[in-house]
Amino acid sequence: QGHTTELSPAVLEKRRRRKQERDRKKRKRKELRAKEKAAKAAEAAEPSHEASHEPPHEEVPPGLLFNKVEVTEEPAAGKAQRRQEKRRKLKGNLAPLTGRNYRQLLERVQARQARLEELRDRDEGKARELESKMQWTNLLYKAEGVRIRDSEHLLQEALKRKEKRRAQRQRRWEKRTAHVVEKMQQRQDKRRQNLRKKKAARAERRLDKARKKGRILPQDLERAGL
Repeated sequence: QGHTTELSPAVLEKRRRRKQERDRKKRKRKELRAKEKAAKAAEAAEPSHEASHEPPHEEVPPGLLFNKVEVTEEPAAGKAQRRQEKRRKLKGNLAPLTGRNYRQLLERVQARQARLEELRDRDEGKARELESKMQWTNLLYKAEGVRIRDSEHLLQEALKRKEKRRAQRQRRWEKRTAHVVEKMQQRQDKRRQNLRKKKAARAERRLDKARKKGRILPQDLERAGL
C-alpha cells in the first residue's frame, strides 16, 4: 500500500488561487489578441472607405484662372462730417466772417469796406456788383447755420466788452497776486519776530543762570547806576 499524504486546507486554498490567476491571465491574453486583430482589420478597411467618400475633382479648362476679389465698403460720411466739409468750402472765394476773434474780424470788415470804397471811386458798377456778391455770400453762409459777424458797429462793441472783461480779469489777478505777496511778507515778518524773541529769551536764560552762580553782570551794574 502506498502512503497517501493529506494536504492541509491552507495549501489547497493556495493552489486554487494560483489556478484562478492563471485562468485570468489566459483570458486577458485572448482579449488583447482579439483587440489587435480587430484594429488591424479596421486599418485595412479604412483607405478604401475614405476613397469611396472623396468628392470628384472638377476639371478646369486650360486658360481659365479664378481670382479672389475682395470688396471693401468704405463707411459713408456722417451727416455732421458732410456739413463740416461743406462749411469749409468757400463761397464766392470769400471766407465767412465768423468766430470770436473780434479784433481780426473788425480788421477784415474794415478792409472790405476800404476795398469797396476804393473800387467805388474807380467803377461804381463793379463796386455794387462786389457788394451784392458779399451780401449774397453772407446769406448763403447764414442759410447753412454759420453765424456771420459783418457789422462793424457790433464788432466794435463786442471788442470793447471783451477788452473790458480782460482788464477786469487782469485787475483781479493783480489784486490776488498782491494779496498773496502781502500774506507771504506778513508770515516772514512774524517768523523773524518770533526768532528774535526766542533769541532774546535764550540770552536772558543764560544771564539768569550766571546771576544764580553769583556773577555780577555789566547789565546789572548799568541798571544800578554804578
